[in-house]
Amino acid sequence: MKIKQKHLLKDLSGLSGKSDRGKGIGQGSSNLSEAYKIKNKTFIFLLVLFLVPLKANAFPQYMEIFNKDKFARSEMKNMCSVCHQNPNGGGPLNDFGVDFDASGHKITNNLRQKFPELFNLMQSFAPKIIRIKPASVTLGKEVKIMIVGNNFANDSTIKIDSSSDNIESTFVNPKDIDVTITFSNIGVHTVQVINVTGQASNIFKVKVKPLK
Repeated sequence: MKIKQKHLLKDLSGLSGKSDRGKGIGQGSSNLSEAYKIKNKTFIFLLVLFLVPLKANAFPQYMEIFNKDKFARSEMKNMCSVCHQNPNGGGPLNDFGVDFDASGHKITNNLRQKFPELFNLMQSFAPKIIRIKPASVTLGKEVKIMIVGNNFANDSTIKIDSSSDNIESTFVNPKDIDVTITFSNIGVHTVQVINVTGQASNIFKVKVKPLK
């Protein structure tokens, strides 16, 4: 009787061990399955991250340049399709985007005229000079002249005595353009601002005095 009990206990112990081992194998398979699912989800997330074009790739600073252009059509502002083939931004550039990039990310009169669907040149206003500082300069000395007025553009042309040759100008804002120049003739010289659509400002005069 004692021998039979001993064998019975041994058999039960063996079954218990098998059961525990089976449980361990089941848990291991479950853990591997969970790890595989997590790995798959991570891979899919990274794949989507790299394949879907992000709006951030459209470089918002370039959009801001377009938005601030005085001739930009209001309905086109903040639109990624201004520069990109994808209306959501990112990816290949369209024709305007290519030309804008080639211009050093500056909007020029040529760009405005080439893409009238983006710019409304009919809404342009003629520039107006209110004053020039200083109004009197010395012959032969390089001087910076501040032209103060309204409706100036970043590619307005400055003409002195009807010529824009050898004139270094800096657009400060729509009310201020600075010009660096050296006058080689005494007398009164005319100053005029021409905007991108050919509209000319009123004429102001600068007096050049002889060097003492």
